[in-house]
Amino acid sequence: MCRHAVIACPTEIDFDSPEVQAAELPASNGVGTARGLARMYAALIGEVDGVRLLTPETLASATKEQAGGRDQVMLISSRFSSGYMLPTETNPMTGPNAFGHTGRGGSLGFADPERGVAFGYAMNHIIGGPGDKRATSLVDAVRRSLA
Repeated sequence: MCRHAVIACPTEIDFDSPEVQAAELPASNGVGTARGLARMYAALIGEVDGVRLLTPETLASATKEQAGGRDQVMLISSRFSSGYMLPTETNPMTGPNAFGHTGRGGSLGFADPERGVAFGYAMNHIIGGPGDKRATSLVDAVRRSLA
């Protein structure tokens, strides 16, 4: 009896194509702007134009660490809450209470309720990979400006 299924997948998927962007690929093809991403994270930690997405109590529960260690997919040290990545040595965001998530091609969104910061970075063409420092350099600049 087979205990593991193997699904064939093309090695190259054009995530810039309208067909792929229109598809529903959970956890893989969210399409938006950096401004929209930052506003969504801002609305998680406070009110934005009269809208707050989570109560402080729900936010505290949603950002509590649930798992940590070597990620078996990304092959790096990671920490996760209920749906969010938490800061690590290689992805410190803006502090120990920040939460967010990296995305395909190097994008990044996060919020830091302690500092009142929401951040969104998205590119218009996916080129990320190991060693891509675009989002990291922007977050470093944000951290320096907060110091």
